[in-house]
Amino acid sequence: MKICLISPSLVKTPPPLGGATETFTFELGLGLAELNNEVQIITRDGLSEKSRVKSNLTIQTLKIPRNALIRGLVYNSKILKNLLKQKPVHVIHTQGTAVFPSAYIASKVLKIPIIHTEHIYYPWISTPFITFEKKIKVPLELALAKFTINKADKITVANEFLKNAIEMANPNISAKFEIIPQGINSDIFNFNVDPSYIRKKYNIANDQKIISYVGRIAPEKNVMALIKAFLGLRQEYNNLTLLLVGPTARKFPTNHQTRKFSRYYKKLRDWIQKRGLIDSVIFTGAVPYKIMPNIHAGCNLIVQPSPIETFGRAIFEAAAVGVPFVCSQGGGKIPDYLPEASGIFIREMTFSQIQSAIKNILSNEAKYKNAGRTAAKIISERYNWVEIAKRYLKIYESLIKN
Repeated sequence: MKICLISPSLVKTPPPLGGATETFTFELGLGLAELNNEVQIITRDGLSEKSRVKSNLTIQTLKIPRNALIRGLVYNSKILKNLLKQKPVHVIHTQGTAVFPSAYIASKVLKIPIIHTEHIYYPWISTPFITFEKKIKVPLELALAKFTINKADKITVANEFLKNAIEMANPNISAKFEIIPQGINSDIFNFNVDPSYIRKKYNIANDQKIISYVGRIAPEKNVMALIKAFLGLRQEYNNLTLLLVGPTARKFPTNHQTRKFSRYYKKLRDWIQKRGLIDSVIFTGAVPYKIMPNIHAGCNLIVQPSPIETFGRAIFEAAAVGVPFVCSQGGGKIPDYLPEASGIFIREMTFSQIQSAIKNILSNEAKYKNAGRTAAKIISERYNWVEIAKRYLKIYESLIKN
């Protein structure tokens, strides 16, 4: 089968410094290629080139401007041109609503099905963490999402939570949905990863317990609650280090770090400095995705303080190397996929609840480490990318047949 996966326009695929949707696109492409399908990924990188990852997986990068105001329009026009001029594919699979319009037109012209995987749908717009800039953009983004949801032949989401969020605004479309969790690359996220990397990289003593966070340093991620919890824990423990892994810039980095720090990062840094935590809290900035297994393996636990996540990739990746976690039991529905004994799920992500959960894990590390082996085995067996690709392949075949 010939399959075209279309990546969003934010960063290139595969992303060098993180990007959950772009990582999903690339890993799914590898899984589909492993099942003997011919796969093309269309992405953007500011360069016009074609690279063959393996004999049946090609990445087509389109040259488009970086300016946010015109990037989407140019990318859509080039996607349409690219799809119409090449050999026809059997199915188009979009990631991110921004790239859907041109792909939809191409699917109608070529008379082939189009499937869309929704990763966000902005269910967090009702939270107090949304920025003024995002409030301005939300109406347009929701309108585009509504168009995508109504026009796609099939919609896949990672969990029941996201399905319900979409259905609230778009009734009577249940028949279009398929729930398929994301996959984890068990070849690199496993029990054999060297845990010594981050202690050497950031000069952290062996007697220090490392608590990590992985994700954007942004208000909706509720990072301040984690830092406040850490301050409370420091009054009881003198051997704790907090590692905050993720972009600190105003804009998501594409292939390099940027020195333009966000206001939220500056606010967190100033708060930490005033309370004497500057020596025990480390902001790493964006890090190459290839070293993320080593980041996770070197930590004692990971915390995802955000009240809503559509999947929670960082938690799954940490669990795959046996690291216990603290996260919300609400958005993302991680408890549906991982055993409760491997981490702690919190109903309300307040700093006091986070602090209590971290203390629980630190006091029972052996127990959580044993449970982590079970979680890692489940991820390796059920959520490896070939297994996830098989589920998508069934959808493609069904759409083509009908």
